[in-house]
Amino acid sequence: MPARLLLSARVGLALIGVGVAAVAGCSTADSTAKASDPGQSSKAAPLEKPLTEETLQTLVLQSADLPEARPGAISLQPRPDPADVPSFKPASDPDCQTVQDIRNATTAPAVVDQVINWSDNIWGGSVTLASYQDGEAARLFTTLKRAVGSCGAYRGDAWGGGYGSTMKAEKALVAGDEAVQFREHITMDIVAEDGKGTEVMETEALYIVVRTGSVIATYYSLDGGPAATAAFPTEPIIKQAGRLRAAQSR
Repeated sequence: MPARLLLSARVGLALIGVGVAAVAGCSTADSTAKASDPGQSSKAAPLEKPLTEETLQTLVLQSADLPEARPGAISLQPRPDPADVPSFKPASDPDCQTVQDIRNATTAPAVVDQVINWSDNIWGGSVTLASYQDGEAARLFTTLKRAVGSCGAYRGDAWGGGYGSTMKAEKALVAGDEAVQFREHITMDIVAEDGKGTEVMETEALYIVVRTGSVIATYYSLDGGPAATAAFPTEPIIKQAGRLRAAQSR
């Protein structure tokens, strides 16, 4: 594997503490929704029925949903034992830490994580489905929207050390009951391949977060380089919102 690919893979591991992961692949679709799709909030009244982890596992994206993914390279990712995860310092901006906590589903009683290996890039993506009880999803989403609007530039810690990030909110697609969308431009110093000195690695992470009733779904994609433009196809997001709505209406 070329040195640059090795470096990119190590950066992905380093950024896990930021709530991102680098695995093979990327998306070329844009992040614009179609107003006529069935996952939108205008199609049905909001629901708040909690879903179990077992039910969430039946609703994850499949290869047929994501032709942009490498065949056979969409998988469920077990959550690590908290005892095996190092304790990182909180983000320098409390609002930015709030965004990280909600998108990472740190308080959800039922969570399913899915890793996506895109077919044409070394960077990858993921989906997190998190179900809550007693209206907690709606309350958290209100907090998330406020925090995304307030978070700007901040410093944080990850597996590979400290990093700097700048968050910028974007117009969200229309899906579920409500959605937010934002990008983070991340800069991290990575030890060089020869072990001497460091290299500055720049990445861009796209997050699309959608609430459908009791479930908050977080879609993430990463791209590398100063001119990176991370993307996640919107059609599977809208379809999945429809499936989550149907599951809560049973």
